[in-house]
Amino acid sequence: MVGQPQTHHIVRYENLYKIARQYDLGFWELARFQRALDHFYLPWETDIVIPTQWIIPPNPGSAGYLINVAELRGYRFFPDRHEVYTYPIGIGVFEYKTPIGKRFRVQNKAVDPGWRIPPGLQAKYGMSYMPPGEDCPVGNRWMGLSHYGLHGTHAPMGVGRLVSHGCIRHYPEDIVKLFDMTPVGTTVDIIYEPVKIGFVQGRTYVEVHEDIYFKVPDMLQYAMKRLQDLNLAGRIDWNRFLRAVEEQTGAPVDISR
Repeated sequence: MVGQPQTHHIVRYENLYKIARQYDLGFWELARFQRALDHFYLPWETDIVIPTQWIIPPNPGSAGYLINVAELRGYRFFPDRHEVYTYPIGIGVFEYKTPIGKRFRVQNKAVDPGWRIPPGLQAKYGMSYMPPGEDCPVGNRWMGLSHYGLHGTHAPMGVGRLVSHGCIRHYPEDIVKLFDMTPVGTTVDIIYEPVKIGFVQGRTYVEVHEDIYFKVPDMLQYAMKRLQDLNLAGRIDWNRFLRAVEEQTGAPVDISR
């Protein structure tokens, strides 16, 4: 696993969007973990848990960028240094889903790029090309992947949500970091894994995310299959496991027996 849970003290006039960005979380990543809280009317002078810990998803093994669409998060791996950096992302809406199960490579990079608007959106914007600027949806950095790209955004509230036409959005501050550490030619693998299992100091954890693209007919059966594949069915606390699958908080849960 990577990261550790944190605690945040809510002060007056804060909202979940602001807090999520402060801790480099996508909006729904925090909102689903703190389902009992209103997004804008938070209880002042209250401490809440911030879910800044993640099970690293299955990695093809390359020193590249792995995007797990199901959890709205990407992982930049450096195996030679035993390091991993992780960033929240915004992905494609239902009608224009981010492609899954494919390996891309970064083909080109640009600072302060313009946006070549897809034909289906040109009528909406009244143009085929939008020059760089504060209103440009691709933000301050672009890394091209065939027809898609990794980029920033002019609307940070969309990070951690289904907002794009297939491209992968990042917070402006995150895309600058990712841009600087990701040369042309870097592999970008895109997967869809709503159930991750990890191990720390002899304990077993499961992390379950909502099936945002409705690709899993039965989440319980899917999660049980993941246990069986790892020969863990006889080594866990089933009550904790079933609760984790039902709640789908997106945070690691200790299911050790």
